[in-house]
Amino acid sequence: MGLGVILVASILCLTGCWGKREVEELAPLIGVGFDLGEKPGTFLITHQYSVPKKGGSTGSEIEDRTFSIEASSARESIEKISKVTFRSPFMGSLKVMVIGEDLAKAGDFNDILDFAQRFAEFRRSMYLVLAKGKAQDILNTKLRSGLLPAMAIKNTIEGGDEISCFPTVRLGHYLTILGTKITAPILPVVESVKSGEGLEYKAKGNDEAGEIRLQGAGVLRGDHFIDFLSNEETKGYMWLENDVLHRLISTVGIEEDKVNFAGHVLKSKTKYKVQDIDGTIGLHYQIKASIAVDEVLGVKKQFSNPEWLELMKGAEKSLAKVIEKECKLSIKKERELGLDFLGIGRHIEQKNPKYWKTIKDDWEGKIADFPLSLDVQVVIHHSGMSGSSATTNSPGEGQE
Repeated sequence: MGLGVILVASILCLTGCWGKREVEELAPLIGVGFDLGEKPGTFLITHQYSVPKKGGSTGSEIEDRTFSIEASSARESIEKISKVTFRSPFMGSLKVMVIGEDLAKAGDFNDILDFAQRFAEFRRSMYLVLAKGKAQDILNTKLRSGLLPAMAIKNTIEGGDEISCFPTVRLGHYLTILGTKITAPILPVVESVKSGEGLEYKAKGNDEAGEIRLQGAGVLRGDHFIDFLSNEETKGYMWLENDVLHRLISTVGIEEDKVNFAGHVLKSKTKYKVQDIDGTIGLHYQIKASIAVDEVLGVKKQFSNPEWLELMKGAEKSLAKVIEKECKLSIKKERELGLDFLGIGRHIEQKNPKYWKTIKDDWEGKIADFPLSLDVQVVIHHSGMSGSSATTNSPGEGQE
């Protein structure tokens, strides 16, 4: 009896879940955009919330509730928007932060990110992207798919390993790079495009519907935007950073009046070595890529097996030239900007910390002339499924 009284008394002393919030009472925030406000010292902050559709057949069917408001801080914007959302904003669901080009050029967005790393509901795994134009316009884009722009950006980033042509940057990674004060931060660039702006499509009853494209990257000094990287320069960055998991690759246009090749990267590995380059300590890149050839363009005759093997050796050299060209463009851009977005200093510090101490204080001044060398090796592990291709002496389809 005494034990039972003690147990009952113990249960009554437990706090329980008095502070819990029901899901139905929350407004899940999935995307937020930051632009410069019209008034000095303010930001134009765009919140994109998801609201499940009533009677929707799946949990993924959500409606758009996007608000933009001018505020002096992220906390103030939440307070103002909370007055009209009729639900409590929940920050733990945030997937994407979009930094507007004007704000990035002004170099003020680290102040707004301070809230994201202090407030417990935010997760450091959220994605950061740089808008070409205004973040507000990106999040207000009406997509033909019906997806919310924030979810479309998230899905594209998470499927990016299949093409490996833009960097993936999470809040935690950005803050880590920022803290090193060696490497210049880099963010993937997002832009809204309509039919005729680099692609053609048929709108589904809505001429205003568009698409969102992630292409290229932006280089920063701290939180100050400096310049965009082109598509090829960004691809070079991906190779040099050892961030290529899979890639579509083509030699078309590289060598005129010759056979061209297109395929996909099966795997790749980039290694770094600090070594003597022309009598001076420098950084050597070695890139090894395994590639499957999907297309052979410009073939005018059938090949014997020995001729085909020789053709594939030529393909290896041609594909290596494509990779080398992209890497050299990225290195050239780094030298022009005088900003180490490739993380060369980080590699030197890791490989030869003693030497790094002698150059770190004037690292930006040395970037333009720092010795770099590059070795690209490509191996073709698959040259096609067809045994009746016009490029072999095998019988054609329907022949014996």
